[in-house]
Amino acid sequence: MSIFGISFQVDYAKEVGFGPLVAASSMGVMAVINGIGRGVVGWMSDKWGRKSTLVMVTVVLGLAQFGVIWAGDVKSEGLFLFFAFLSGFGGGAFYPLFAALTPDYFGENYNASNYGLVYSGKLISGLFGGGLGSMVVAAWGYDGAYALAGVTSMIAAAIALLLRQPGRTRGGASTPQPVA
Repeated sequence: MSIFGISFQVDYAKEVGFGPLVAASSMGVMAVINGIGRGVVGWMSDKWGRKSTLVMVTVVLGLAQFGVIWAGDVKSEGLFLFFAFLSGFGGGAFYPLFAALTPDYFGENYNASNYGLVYSGKLISGLFGGGLGSMVVAAWGYDGAYALAGVTSMIAAAIALLLRQPGRTRGGASTPQPVA
């Protein structure tokens, strides 16, 4: 969703009739908040827990996609900038969460290689996200594409609720190891 927002937000703003200043400002807002959101989310995850924060971030990102559609429908530049703000926040926030979740869930040993594997998902989205997004926009229009991005983010939030540390039961206790 983050790559999608970066790829199509300016084009969508132009399509719905927002001026070049709003279109460019939305991308600027998104970029600035993307960076600031990373620090804020780090603090939030320390306070509320990594998984809870990850769920919150993906829900915010999903809702922001629907908000962008709404802002375009009602032709509200202010709402558009607000939802660009939320999209930027959510779009950058999950990267530090993944960095923190990796050692929390898999331990400090091999942290760099484990996180490298997790972070490589960005490579896949960078290579294919823009092209697939273009295909969806061509087939369903911007509203359909933003709706799909919003639904996908909500599905990601639901999946994040299922995260469990390997070797732990639902209550958090270690799984008994078989005796050799």
